[in-house]
Amino acid sequence: MKIIPNILYTSLLCGALLSSVSCRKDFEELNEPYNQAGEESASIPGLYNGLVSSLGKYGDDVLNVGVLYPTANQQAFQNIATPFVNYAGGYWSQYYPDLVTYRALLKKITEQTDPGSFNNVKYMATILLASKTLRMLDYYGDIPYSKASNANSGTQFFRPEYDAAPDVYKSVLEDLKEAADGLSDDPSQVNIGSSESFLGGNILAWKKFGNALRLRYAVRLFNKETAISSAIITDIISGNKPLPNNQQAGTLQNDNFGLWPNLVAPAGTIKDALASKWDSYHELSISNIRMSSNVWNQMSSTNATNGSGIFDPRCFVFFQTNDANLWVPQPQDGSQTEGGTPYRGEGTARRPFGTDPTNKFASFNYFIAYDRLFYPILVITEADVHFLLAEIYQRGMGVAKDVTKARTEYEAGIRSSVDFWYAYTQLSAIWTAKPTLPTPVQMTAMLANPKVLYNGANDADALRKIATQAWLATMFQPWEAWAIARRTQLTPRDPALPTLSINRMPYPDDENVNNHENWQKATSGKSPTDQVSVKVYWMQ
Repeated sequence: MKIIPNILYTSLLCGALLSSVSCRKDFEELNEPYNQAGEESASIPGLYNGLVSSLGKYGDDVLNVGVLYPTANQQAFQNIATPFVNYAGGYWSQYYPDLVTYRALLKKITEQTDPGSFNNVKYMATILLASKTLRMLDYYGDIPYSKASNANSGTQFFRPEYDAAPDVYKSVLEDLKEAADGLSDDPSQVNIGSSESFLGGNILAWKKFGNALRLRYAVRLFNKETAISSAIITDIISGNKPLPNNQQAGTLQNDNFGLWPNLVAPAGTIKDALASKWDSYHELSISNIRMSSNVWNQMSSTNATNGSGIFDPRCFVFFQTNDANLWVPQPQDGSQTEGGTPYRGEGTARRPFGTDPTNKFASFNYFIAYDRLFYPILVITEADVHFLLAEIYQRGMGVAKDVTKARTEYEAGIRSSVDFWYAYTQLSAIWTAKPTLPTPVQMTAMLANPKVLYNGANDADALRKIATQAWLATMFQPWEAWAIARRTQLTPRDPALPTLSINRMPYPDDENVNNHENWQKATSGKSPTDQVSVKVYWMQ
């Protein structure tokens, strides 16, 4: 079923979606950061670039640390009782202004003398909006969509109904196919220049991005929508549709898609926005997270604190040693606490060893925390796609089962993840101390390590290893690690921790107040703490 959102482009949904003091106040404040989406003076390049730059607001460190990392059992944490309901609405409140901006852009395109010459711009914006809509569904399940953002049509539209998640997934996947297939190198297509600050107008890269998202959700929905998912997989693989592959160090963004702050115009816009990332690492709720025992067990063969057991080279990029220069993981169950402050340096280097004695455990790498010039907010990477293909071939999803191809894709996923993160450190000016590149011998040894070695003859072991490596590769995409953990139930978990309990985000409290009738239908009146136990559509 194709859903066509009925949106008046000059308004946001008042009250029903976002907290408000008054309708007028919300419209004024929320439109201002998005280039006055409803104004006649809005430009196509400005609206488009607003969709790109707003991605900087989707890397919510407090939500990541308070909810996603611990739920995916990926990072150690202290604030086990984090009031996650306080952060549940962040993504929600960001999405709907973006939806308005997108529809304003489409309207502006229809007003041009030759709307068809703007097809590439339309399709690029469609792929961007699709990536955001799909994550909304992954977070919340059913959402207002087809009747959202139509408040100026009358008060009856102030409180939109919730669309069923399956319908929205299907609609967005159709949009993605149309966009990825429709993008063209035709020189008559309008080029918006530096305002195309996501992929610089690289049409092949855009096709890869659209197809990569299609493949991700074909796998995610496979057990519920087998026919649709199989058709997507067959279309992409048998049709030899472009996918991320053979990334080049100098152009990582063309195969690893997300917000690359160095590309966004005007210069400095995202740098300033991402300064909050560094500031957040000073907060105890974030600065106390450490390399967890659960992750350490997937990257080191032993508990040797000198690091001699480390076989995964990404460990040296993702993390750093403690104050005594030792690799000591924090127990995943939070039984041992941390009082150090490793993110109090001056920006050129981490704190000297011996100056932070209460920093007992290995922590996130200082340079990743500090980098707001080159560190990307990733949506989907080449490594992610290789792991999807590995699962597709191992399970025979829409194609014939082929364990040889599965192993090839699995190993390609590991190599591309390692290559990506080391290329990132070499290209970022923030990394004044660059880690030594892994040698071919080290990479061969990693792939042969019993914790990594692929055995396609054993389905259970192969699928567990695919899930584990996909989970590790998304260390800095915690929303995706959470999705992998929820979908597969195969990612590593500390046995001392309870089973997965947060299956989705609760709806923001404002929805209960301002859109109560539709909220009631969507939740059956469940409290926020009860809503999180409800599985999203694709969970088993």
